[in-house]
Amino acid sequence: MKKRILSLLLAVSIACSMLVVPANAAASNAAVQTAVTLGGLTSEQASALSTALTRGQLAKLLVTFSAYRESAATQGNTGTLFTDVDSGNEYAPYIRIAVQQGWLSGYTDGSFRPDNGVTLEEACTAALKLLGYDVTTLSGSFPAAQLNKAGSLGLRAGLSAVQGQGLTLEDAAVLFYNALTASTAENQTYAATLGFTVTDGRIDLSSVLLSSVEGPFVADGTTQLPFAPAAVYRNDTVATDAALNAYDVYYYSASARTVWIYSRKAAGRITAVSPSASAPTSVTVAGTSYTLASSAAASVLSAFNGGGVGQVVTLLLGMNNEAVAVLTGEEADSVFYGVVQTSSRSLTEENGADVLQSVQVACTDGVTRTVNVDKSLNFPTGWLVKITVNADGENVETLSGQSVSGTIRADGTALGDAALASDVEILDTTAEGLAGTVSPGRLSGVTLSASDVRYYTVDGNGAIDRLILNDATGDLWTYGVLDDVTNLISTAASSTTNTGSGSSTSNTTGSSASDLVAGAVESVMPSTSTLLYGLVDGSIGSTLWESVTSSTASLASYLLKIGANSTTGVVSSVLDYLSSGANYVCYVNGEQTTYKTSVKYPVLAGGISVRKTASGSVGTMAQLLPVTVDQLGAGLRAERLHPL
Repeated sequence: MKKRILSLLLAVSIACSMLVVPANAAASNAAVQTAVTLGGLTSEQASALSTALTRGQLAKLLVTFSAYRESAATQGNTGTLFTDVDSGNEYAPYIRIAVQQGWLSGYTDGSFRPDNGVTLEEACTAALKLLGYDVTTLSGSFPAAQLNKAGSLGLRAGLSAVQGQGLTLEDAAVLFYNALTASTAENQTYAATLGFTVTDGRIDLSSVLLSSVEGPFVADGTTQLPFAPAAVYRNDTVATDAALNAYDVYYYSASARTVWIYSRKAAGRITAVSPSASAPTSVTVAGTSYTLASSAAASVLSAFNGGGVGQVVTLLLGMNNEAVAVLTGEEADSVFYGVVQTSSRSLTEENGADVLQSVQVACTDGVTRTVNVDKSLNFPTGWLVKITVNADGENVETLSGQSVSGTIRADGTALGDAALASDVEILDTTAEGLAGTVSPGRLSGVTLSASDVRYYTVDGNGAIDRLILNDATGDLWTYGVLDDVTNLISTAASSTTNTGSGSSTSNTTGSSASDLVAGAVESVMPSTSTLLYGLVDGSIGSTLWESVTSSTASLASYLLKIGANSTTGVVSSVLDYLSSGANYVCYVNGEQTTYKTSVKYPVLAGGISVRKTASGSVGTMAQLLPVTVDQLGAGLRAERLHPL
């Protein structure tokens, strides 16, 4: 299970900056964070770095920066080797291991003196032993030999302490951080011997954090974390509220003081289990297959316990959308809100031939659900619906508009005067059924009008917990650069050439039809350079621009078709050309992309935006207008980029 959540742990680097660190850096911040990640320092010690390093703390750092890191936790505090280190001493297991490995030693009177301070030469000697060096064979005498060897290996990089001077906790963190990239006595990079990956001078410590993650657990509404988290992730998004609600799935790393909370659920009737009904490892609910992350979940769904296909359940989802637990009966009751993406019908022969209608809904929690509905019902693409799951099965009903307006507070906690729940689900949608989840931070400072909000719900505290938007962010569009407009003119000209006779049709004055078409297109479509420079300096009049770009695609095509049917000759050819489909060659994310359409859109050259339907075809295109950007922020919206 833990191996499959590695990618999620990379998010911690945003908050802790501890997962990938430069191998040649000795910055105290990175060193301290690494020591905290490995468990060598507590968060309290990390906030008091000027505290003098003691022998007990040195023993803990030695062990946590070694292959014995995990075994120290399992040994507990039982037993003692020294008269002044009883079994209740927090450093007892670390002192035992450090002495057994020969990294440290006690005194002849049987004491260890765990509270004594540590000098630079003492710490360097212990670090050299950790790296496998026999300090008795070094050239020279103590402490010069040890200090010189530590310096040649880079252990003293970033340390200002000199011989005889005591070290602080910060100094110790830097010393052992440097040890990770030092060469061992066997001429290996020490970090590599611990299983850390070293690539291009960088150490990947994500596996360390991975080993410290505990979970998954399911909260019961009264669950409390064993520590105050410094970083919180709710449904893979940075959050500030670490409160656990009933049925939340959570994981945590005590050493990194980080918690991951998931409130996502999958609910509906089971349509398949795999690989067998008796011992399932995956289950299909609402059209989506989920891996079972626990034996308890598999047991509930096993045919041996009455579970399986046909059962109505709610899956509690954790990292990577894996099913951690299964709710049945009244506990399985769930409600979801979203937008219809597709609706399809198929023939089923179960209990006699019949037509089965399936509706695919993109829901506010980011999960796309497929629900079977009565064949007589109609759920067009783009409609808002509510999915109810209970012991009787699944039900889908349409929603009437319910709007709210206001400005999203900068910290993402409120919309106008209405509070946003800490786990608010926001879904941006289009009339074509496109949908995408949005974080509150993405809308920071954005003013939403009533037309921007299609629907919302509130929780028991009156805070908005679901918000469905009407194409309010522009994130559902694809943005690119259209190729030179002169290509369009050339295509228009060639389309009227009489290829059958090998020559162009000429008019009474001797000019070819292709020349006239090109001229006619150019009369309403400026050249690329004229267009772009004219837009920037404002020399192109608004009347001309509006005449070319104001109509929607369908209306423009319809009007052009009427014009083509009402005219003859070259004018008809031009209008007919403009009303037919086209291939738009664009550059999107630096790569050339071609959009094939059945109609021509009122776009010329330069920046364009493309909105697709849920099926992937082009729904509409719009010309991007140049704007002067004086600041950047999460709230940059679509209407500031293009007219819709």
